[in-house]
Amino acid sequence: MSGVEIGVTAPARLHLGILDLKGDLGRIYGSIGLAVKEPETIVKASLSNTFSVSGVNIERAREFTLKILKKLNLDTNIKVEVIKCAPTHVGLGSGTQLALSIGCALCKLFNLKISVEEIAKILGRGEVSGVGTYVFKYGGLVVDGGHKLDGSTEIPPLLFHYRVPDSWVFVIGIPNIERGFYGEEERRIMKMAVESYKQLPPTQTTRIVLMKLLPALIEEDIRSFGDAITKLEVEVGKMFSSVQKGVFRSPIIEKGVKLLLDHGAYGAGQSSWGPAFYGIFDEEEKAVNVGGILEEMLNKYVGGRVIVTKANNTGAIIKSLS
Repeated sequence: MSGVEIGVTAPARLHLGILDLKGDLGRIYGSIGLAVKEPETIVKASLSNTFSVSGVNIERAREFTLKILKKLNLDTNIKVEVIKCAPTHVGLGSGTQLALSIGCALCKLFNLKISVEEIAKILGRGEVSGVGTYVFKYGGLVVDGGHKLDGSTEIPPLLFHYRVPDSWVFVIGIPNIERGFYGEEERRIMKMAVESYKQLPPTQTTRIVLMKLLPALIEEDIRSFGDAITKLEVEVGKMFSSVQKGVFRSPIIEKGVKLLLDHGAYGAGQSSWGPAFYGIFDEEEKAVNVGGILEEMLNKYVGGRVIVTKANNTGAIIKSLS
């Protein structure tokens, strides 16, 4: 069957942290993160004589496809192809980017005017953080306001969105160690973290974000921004130390973060549950060189992958290919 083919190209995301676990002000979580160009997700969708899902990460793609078709009562004679996808459960938001890419491709294919936020709700994204949804929609750096403690399933409200300077470069390390928490295990771990954190004094996360990180971003002050990132990641790590056994989830992540800082990164930390970690630089050549050093370190201990990339400031690109 010939006809329209829809293509979606979506960024990955670095999750810089959850901002609050106490919930004593009536909301919980809140989060901050930013979009990066690599590793991108690329999905194509078209009408077909039969139902088919092909390419990479087929099982998750099939799950998301069937869910959106059923919820919106759409014709199942469609073809979905996943050309590229970020590695799963490593802290780069692959699940949300894949889900939203498929959902938005199908909605455009059938000419449905449904918001990205509504598609995220349909596909079960944004239960904790809205970062993945908003970097898909807008790119750049985003901050969300967390969830009300009334059982609401709404996507957390977007509080802040801003462009990340094109000259800033991110070195991302993905060591070959146990993947991050997800699904039911993540829900259980989050519950444990919340209960544990109630006994501790508040961290400085929101103060660092409001009084240092965001002003530095607007002023394009990478030195101050990077210092804020490093401080923020330590504070976030303290909140989750009871469930991830330290500020970082693994000694190799801690070792990688230290290497990046020792070699000139302005700031560094763990993305989400990891194992992905990252550092920020202001020169691409230097970032590439440090990426090579990091790759040698990973290969010496556990193996892994290093990505050198920049921020994505457009969000996902959704367009007709035919």
